[in-house]
Amino acid sequence: MRVRAARLAIAAFASSLVIAISGGSASADEAWVINSFQSTIRVNTNSTIAVVEDIRVDFGGVQKHGIFRTIPVRYVYDNRQDRYYNLNINSVTDGTSPLQYDAYTSGPDEVIKIGDPNRTVSGAQRYVISYTVQGALNRFSDRDELFWNVDGDMWPVPKQSVTASVELPAGSFVEAACYQGPRGSREGCKVAGLNNFFTYTATRPLASGEQMSIAVSLVKGAVNVPPPLLTARDREFPQDAFDVNPVTVGLSLLILLGGIAAIAWSWWQRGRDRAYLGHYYQAPATAPEQPEPLFQHEPVVVEFEPPENLKPAQLGLILDESADPKDVTATIVDLAVRGYLTITDIPHIFGFHDWLLTQKQGDVTKLLPYESTLLNGLFAGREQVKVSELKGKFGSTLQAAEGQIVSDAMSRRFFTVKPEYARLFWGGLGWAAIIAGGFATYQLGIHFGWGLIGAAILLLGLVLIVTARVMPQRTARGRAVLQKTLGFRLYMNTAEKYRQQFAEKAEIFTQLLPYAIVFGVVDRWAKAFEGIDTSGASNGWYVGNAPFQAALLSSSLQSLNNNISSAISASPPSSGSGSGFGGGGSSGGGGGGGGGGSW
Repeated sequence: MRVRAARLAIAAFASSLVIAISGGSASADEAWVINSFQSTIRVNTNSTIAVVEDIRVDFGGVQKHGIFRTIPVRYVYDNRQDRYYNLNINSVTDGTSPLQYDAYTSGPDEVIKIGDPNRTVSGAQRYVISYTVQGALNRFSDRDELFWNVDGDMWPVPKQSVTASVELPAGSFVEAACYQGPRGSREGCKVAGLNNFFTYTATRPLASGEQMSIAVSLVKGAVNVPPPLLTARDREFPQDAFDVNPVTVGLSLLILLGGIAAIAWSWWQRGRDRAYLGHYYQAPATAPEQPEPLFQHEPVVVEFEPPENLKPAQLGLILDESADPKDVTATIVDLAVRGYLTITDIPHIFGFHDWLLTQKQGDVTKLLPYESTLLNGLFAGREQVKVSELKGKFGSTLQAAEGQIVSDAMSRRFFTVKPEYARLFWGGLGWAAIIAGGFATYQLGIHFGWGLIGAAILLLGLVLIVTARVMPQRTARGRAVLQKTLGFRLYMNTAEKYRQQFAEKAEIFTQLLPYAIVFGVVDRWAKAFEGIDTSGASNGWYVGNAPFQAALLSSSLQSLNNNISSAISASPPSSGSGSGFGGGGSSGGGGGGGGGGSW
């Protein structure tokens, strides 16, 4: 039944497509009507049937080219086969003169499109279609039978009268039946006949979606009824696309496991970090290297200062192989700590928290390229700016600064290739595999039932996308800096152990605060200074609403980080067309939509 329903859906779609191609769509309220549908059927001894349909319509004052007649010629027989009829059109006339028509197959149907595309008609019209069908009779052990749908239920308008007359070979009649109404209805219609001639008549007008079907059984052997005409059933996606057998399962597993092995080998060669063969604190450029041992991890040793005096954003890139807004936030705070700007905490107003950034005079020649880009982008010819004012206006500066952070890392030989290039390459391969896999899944499935093979390729694409994030490769020098960065992060993460040192050198709190932002340990770093006077460490770079305290500053900076990240990452507002008045309209916005009519 499910397959049958799918077939009916396809048939409905095909009919709709036929109407759409002609420039319109059918609807139940079309301004025309079928006054009468008369079918004459003759059953021949060679088991063919000759059908003449006399269809009389009234288009009223509406201009039309003609009508469609859609006749199913292919039906589901079993799970693997379809039954089909051979239908040959003999003529199409208006009762006296030939009419122009076009006949073609659309899905399971034969479509007869009647009318002249260069001429329209209106009012009462008559269409007489004569055709012959081979393969329509059914044979059973005790009888042969014609079960025929006279008019069909896919007309968009009502039929005022439906009748059919059937002529049988002499002495062949056994029994007759007639049904009317929607599909599956058991409502009877009128049957009358004598000897070999029978008439079937609908007892009421049939609405759109209703039809009349007739049945007549014949004496076994009176007509030479061959076996039904069968052909391999077209596979339907997805229910017929995934045959499970040793061949499809074996090939799918081979592709999937082989592909995963190839991805693992690629990571082994190009994604695994490099490492020095020996232990070098400052390794020379010619130091011998090897791939990082897979199961041999060096212990993290505490480092008490940033490795190689690198800035927060540089260490952030080393850690996660990505330049992101968090690194930019840390750089802004670092620039403030170093005397290039001040951060003023603006009190909450109606629940909204903001900060004022004020530029200070400093030796900009000491800045790294990405730091200069950020400082120029923040102020852009002005001396002050609120963080809220950056929203939607800082995207290009952010991208430029992030690119310069990566370029700085490449100039220091921290990575073999730019991390985003490695991720983009493997992610692109993944999307290509997904597209190819989806195409292969459908094509192999619909033609051969080998959809599992295409699905294996698709899964490989997903694996490539997921693993793209681990494909950037650090050089041996980059890995050595990473180890020291991890040691420095460990120091800041366990800072409470060193409170005695902090009491003697409170200024270290603000000096290393930007690194705490990059490492995500601002709260822990501030907690290590509880009870220690850090008021003299601010050096005027941060202006708050309360006495300078590590805990209060920690909370404020967490909020500042979130707000700056949101502001500098936001896109500028769209300038699309359309209005819709007031609140901007609804449902689809500006632009045009679609509709339809009929032939």
